[in-house]
Amino acid sequence: MDEEENDDISTSPARRSLQQKSSEDVFEEEPIESISTGISSYQIKPTLQNKFKELPVKEIIRNVVASVLTGLAYDPDRAKNWSMSISNEVNDKVRDLQMKRYKHIVQVIIGEMKGAGVKSAVRCVWDSDVDGYTSDIFINDTIFCVTTVFAIYLY
Repeated sequence: MDEEENDDISTSPARRSLQQKSSEDVFEEEPIESISTGISSYQIKPTLQNKFKELPVKEIIRNVVASVLTGLAYDPDRAKNWSMSISNEVNDKVRDLQMKRYKHIVQVIIGEMKGAGVKSAVRCVWDSDVDGYTSDIFINDTIFCVTTVFAIYLY
């Protein structure tokens, strides 16, 4: 009975098709063009066309912030919601730009215009050749808003 089971296994269609192929046929593949030409197939840094582009992102920031804050007066109870709304919308629209292999961070600071100055600083460790940021400031009679988008390239 064991021989009959072995015959059934060895004559299964899948087994027969594997037996018909030689080991050379199984492992023979078309050469990859980048390997045959000696060019690296894994690109570490982005091409010029794929680098972070500040102007489209700055325009997104301007449009979103203006659409949310134009005509409003500062309200400390609503400032958090405005900030979240702006950051989420900017984040979604920057994501729609489909910058390959970039992660981005959106920071929104909203405050009341009272005549006192505001100082802000950011410190980052990054590759200045490929990483970047852009920022825009919105000001009306009672509100200031600083929105910054950081773009970090993933190696």
